[in-house]
Formats: sequence, C-alpha cells, structure tokens
Amino acid sequence: MSEERDARPFIVVTAIMDGSARPAAITVSHGDAVERAYNAVAAEDVAGLDVVELPVTPQAFGALRATTGGAEDVVAVYDVFPLSAALDPSVRVIAGQFLAAEMLWALEEHGHLKGVPLNLKLDVPGGWDRDPKAIHEKLVAAGALNLTADAIETFKRIKARWDAASQG
Repeated sequence: MSEERDARPFIVVTAIMDGSARPAAITVSHGDAVERAYNAVAAEDVAGLDVVELPVTPQAFGALRATTGGAEDVVAVYDVFPLSAALDPSVRVIAGQFLAAEMLWALEEHGHLKGVPLNLKLDVPGGWDRDPKAIHEKLVAAGALNLTADAIETFKRIKARWDAASQG
C-alpha cells in the first residue's frame, strides 16, 4: 500500500545575513521575519515553516543592502520560498540556501553587487559535490520543488501577503 504524499507546501524563510552582525541584531531581525511569515501563512494549510540562514561576508552584504535600499542597521534580507513537504528535512537547509544563493548569483551576474566577490559557503550534505550545477541536480533529484498545482496556488497567496507586508 502506498502512502499518500503531503501535497501542502513547506515554507522556508531564507535569511541572507551579514556574517559579522551581532547575534542579538540577527535574533531581532529573525523575529520580525518569522512574525511576518506567520502572518503570511496564517490563512493557509502548510506542511511547516522554517528559517534557513545564508551568511555572507560583510562586503557582499553591504553591496546587497545597497542594492535593496536597506538601511545601515539592516542585518539580513529575507524572502519566502515553497519546498515539497516530502523533501527530507536534512536536505531542506541546502535547498533554502541554494534558493537564496541563486538570487545573489543573479544580482552578481547583472553587476548589482558592484564587483564584490561572493564566497558562499553552502551547508552541503556529506557526499554532495559543492559545484552549483551538481547541487541543483541533487535538489531536483530529491524533488525539492515537486509541488502540486494547489501548493503553488497556496504559495502565490502566501507570497502576495509576504510582499504586501514589506510595503506596509
């Protein structure tokens, strides 16, 4: 007998963080982001919610902060993404980090990080190659983004509320 797969999305809040920020500042920032995420998912049926951190060098974070128009006291930049609820929890961290890294790589590719080199240290599971293409292939094979149409629609509503909260 086959077990039915959980069709709900698992929501990750990615936190691209200033690697030199004080822990207290990160804690406060994460608290605000988690509250925003809880408000965004409140009306939805999700499989779970977690924060995934991706620390970057102070220079890279400064360039990101300038690109996003963040104030000097900003210590992390957040976004939300859906993952398959069936994804092994041990792979969830690298999946969230990879999604955040893809945003940074795109900004870097378009020159928005003003030439500051990225030296990202992803928490790659044992036995995985550190090359981004190899990581991508492993995540695809693990079904990280295998979402049902309903899960995608759920995430669209969550993302709209998340984005609206940042405007307010």
